[in-house]
Amino acid sequence: MRRLVLLTMLACASVPTVAPDRLAAMHQATDDEAMRTCTMLGRFVGSSTQPGEKGLTQARDEARAKVAATGATDFVYDSESVMPDVITVAAKAYDCGGAEK
Repeated sequence: MRRLVLLTMLACASVPTVAPDRLAAMHQATDDEAMRTCTMLGRFVGSSTQPGEKGLTQARDEARAKVAATGATDFVYDSESVMPDVITVAAKAYDCGGAEK
């Protein structure tokens, strides 16, 4: 039952299509403290059912694409969860619009 609910949730989630130059323009910060002068736009989660490093990379890429779709200038990976059935990665999106980091 849990797997069915999880698979249904994953099927309903969509990954936005983002231009490669938009992804390249974003900066990855090391922690929230570096973003203290920026405006937080939200927290976004990427997920993968693939095992190991491949799944972790896929989940990070999905979270990063969702962040980029908001128009964020910067982001921070907030958390990672590796479970037997799914890997999730959360990222916080920030708009630093000229703010010094």
